[in-house]
Amino acid sequence: MANIFKNAVSVVTTTTSVLYTSTGESVLHGIFLANIIGTQVTGTVIFHDASSNTEHYILFNSPILPGSTLVFDKPINLETGDSIRLLASDADSISAFASILEIE
Repeated sequence: MANIFKNAVSVVTTTTSVLYTSTGESVLHGIFLANIIGTQVTGTVIFHDASSNTEHYILFNSPILPGSTLVFDKPINLETGDSIRLLASDADSISAFASILEIE
């Protein structure tokens, strides 16, 4: 079995969007949400569990000050079809970066 490190990136909008969907077993090591506009924004990170078709909030409306980055650096285990979804209070206001280990 090979392990593959991947990155996922996105500019987050006011509509829930998928940052990453697991095609097997994966471990998300961290998510970085950078405020890229001049005012405070809020960011939401949602875990979508494909096996039960449910959503669970990891971060909900967390404030991100101008010029700063919110870091969530706890591992999240993902199974096939599970996804990480993002939402911002303002359009195109957050640049998101995730570090992921895919286990094959």
